[in-house]
Amino acid sequence: MLNLFNRAAVATSLAATGLVVLTACGSGDADENRQGEVASITTPAAGGGSAKPSADPDAGRPQIRLDSTQDEINRMYDAWTTCLKDHGVEKKYKTSPNAAGVKACRGKEPLDPPELDPAKNPDYSDDVRIMVKCMNEHGIKSVVMQEGWGLEDGADLNAPNYDEVLTACQVKAFDGDE
Repeated sequence: MLNLFNRAAVATSLAATGLVVLTACGSGDADENRQGEVASITTPAAGGGSAKPSADPDAGRPQIRLDSTQDEINRMYDAWTTCLKDHGVEKKYKTSPNAAGVKACRGKEPLDPPELDPAKNPDYSDDVRIMVKCMNEHGIKSVVMQEGWGLEDGADLNAPNYDEVLTACQVKAFDGDE
């Protein structure tokens, strides 16, 4: 069986990066309304660090949402992998997670939706069953597995509208409405 939980997490992670990039661009309307204002730069704390370090190691990282599209997720992961490449990190970055290049890019690594994390979602097991039911209803043979859900042997990732069905079923299963 093929574990799709990881694929879904990757897909979701990639979508969040795209949203962060789009959000950073902002709207020109807000800038036009602020004519005459002067931009300011904050002064770093002594020692060159941030004045208020965050206790959350994930603060500022791109966040994938349940409804993120595959293109959005891909853009998020592209930004992270480009950073890794620019810092000379090989594809085997997981074998040396404390390497300088990996640490330098940690802030660009997309976060999976918290709803897909069993430690953060008390309804995770029930949500997985809803996810599998939804996927099966759309003709994508899926099963509940110990670590989440996956495709049955012989199920095709290239099924028509797979990405759209995956996203729709994730939203249906994990958004808390069911």
